[in-house]
Amino acid sequence: MTNPKFRVERFDKASHDRGAFSCGVAGMDRWFKESITDQIKANRLRVWCAVDAERRVAGFYGLSAHSVEAEASPALSRRRERHPIPAIYLAALATDLTVQGQGLGGALMADALAKALEVSEIIGAAAVILDVFEDERFEQRMAFYTKLGFRPLNPSEDPKRLFLPIKAVLENPI
Repeated sequence: MTNPKFRVERFDKASHDRGAFSCGVAGMDRWFKESITDQIKANRLRVWCAVDAERRVAGFYGLSAHSVEAEASPALSRRRERHPIPAIYLAALATDLTVQGQGLGGALMADALAKALEVSEIIGAAAVILDVFEDERFEQRMAFYTKLGFRPLNPSEDPKRLFLPIKAVLENPI
């Protein structure tokens, strides 16, 4: 991670106090505070937290295994592909309101993409996929992801579902 104020650690319920965290999106805050532990226990999600020197959570992201149907993802599928395309899903990426605009989101994204690249070397994955949350800051989020090279998986069906080929991560790390 490139932000020296913070260090990224794999989420640990006993070590990471989520109580004061707020990214400004109530649903995301609630999910982070109330739901990730069960998803982690069920082996459906892994979460990493950016913590400061006092070990306060300043941001986080979550990754999981994913796949998309070839016919539903023309931008990612190859000719005559019939099987689901393996991918890594960026379930969430958020920073606390107190640190927004300071580069932590980009640093977390760089860390998430580095982990996705590692995973793709072990099990194979064609892309990182995410869904852009739609609210009053949708355009800002969309600009952030498209600047990083993400593009719509199937623009005519769902322009908010974006992907970044693993090959692009390998060729142009953040």
